[in-house]
Amino acid sequence: MTAPDPPRTSTDNQLNTELLAHELPAARYVDETYLHWLYDENPYGPAIQRNADDDGLRVAHYALIPQRYRGPDGVVPAAFSLHAVTRSGTQRKGYFQQLGAEIYAEAGEAGWQLSTGVCNDKSIGAVVKYMGWKTPGPLPVKVCAPGLKGRGVESHRIDADFLGSERFAALTTGLDDFPVDHYTNSYTTEYLRWRLACPSATYALHADDDLVAVSTHDTRFGVRAAVILKLFRRTGGHQSIRADAMVGAACRFHRAPYAVYAGFNRRVAVRGIRPPRRLQPSPLHLILRSLSPAVDQESLAVDTFEFLDMDAY
Repeated sequence: MTAPDPPRTSTDNQLNTELLAHELPAARYVDETYLHWLYDENPYGPAIQRNADDDGLRVAHYALIPQRYRGPDGVVPAAFSLHAVTRSGTQRKGYFQQLGAEIYAEAGEAGWQLSTGVCNDKSIGAVVKYMGWKTPGPLPVKVCAPGLKGRGVESHRIDADFLGSERFAALTTGLDDFPVDHYTNSYTTEYLRWRLACPSATYALHADDDLVAVSTHDTRFGVRAAVILKLFRRTGGHQSIRADAMVGAACRFHRAPYAVYAGFNRRVAVRGIRPPRRLQPSPLHLILRSLSPAVDQESLAVDTFEFLDMDAY
């Protein structure tokens, strides 16, 4: 029988790591370090999560991690949905819907107003039909050439010393000061310091007078690629500006012949080509859900959504 979800214990991260490693093999799930950072060290508070066990075996897990999103009326508590995982052979027992209903109710009672998430082609139908989410569609993917731009951009490898430095604070202060039409992830220096301390990834930060960017590297199509994770506009104005200098700087920093960008940014234009579908990984569908009567599900939309807003890196 499935046991009711008990109070969280120090072993939950270990049990959930084992389940995630079994179903979603990745280097980040080698031990509980990643989930401890993700669930327990977030400056906005702990994750809301539920688990299901069957005869002592962890068979299902689902979580929302707290974020802050800013809309026309200000900053509101929000969430990112992730790790909706059931153990192979138990997918048809309704764990996802049961755990999801409990999590959404707890988040709403705690004042969280909306959630974003991503899911793959296999899950999108059920998520929309049974779980109350909606989707604007797959996140667009672009392959970007470095061009000749990028000179004059300062680049920093992100480590603990840089995150604690005055330069990091100076470059990240005020990045959330811009007008919005819908909702956008609200980044403060404190939140970025935590987000960029992720133990499973390495990052670089690039900056000039107009933009601040966060990047990493990966291997795409068999070749090393710079991955543009986030673009922050430092200057005012409603017209978008191009990210060419950030793309060039990231490619040079990571010694990559091209860059990859996924998502969209209302204030920054990323030039590139969309690779043929056969060369792309399974698309990630952006999903949106209201958690509160204060946010209308029908009109809920986001201005910007990029790799750093989710858990891809």
